[in-house]
Amino acid sequence: MRDDGDIDYSKYTLRELEEALAGINKQQYPRNYAHLRSAYEQTTESGAELQESKPTIEAGDYERPGPSLWDTFWNSRPIRALFGLFCLWWSHDLFIQKDCPSGRRLTGAIIKATCERFGHHVAAGIPLALGLVLVFFAAFPRRSSGA
Repeated sequence: MRDDGDIDYSKYTLRELEEALAGINKQQYPRNYAHLRSAYEQTTESGAELQESKPTIEAGDYERPGPSLWDTFWNSRPIRALFGLFCLWWSHDLFIQKDCPSGRRLTGAIIKATCERFGHHVAAGIPLALGLVLVFFAAFPRRSSGA
């Protein structure tokens, strides 16, 4: 920690000065408090806020955090390809079945209801479309817009 009076507040922005004023212990650091108060008064009296060294963020611009491990896993091309192939196999299985499948889980219930109402070919079209989309995106990934 610096000694009392060693901090140069002249390069601080108005926001940084306000944050420092809110957090300083004026009994423990009276000279720093006096320098900080003086720098704050000079900044607010002149009406010119010191520019921050970082560029300002425009409306719509923001820093995106990096992808999480989960996002990286699901957006990987091999995982898309595997799930796409699974969906294609499931579609094939629905095409060749004589009876509608049992609907024990949510997707199975959706497929069963579609099969009973519209027939096997329409029910098989759901995983077929999903599989084709997944295989397409595995073969031709989207390009990132930041390059």
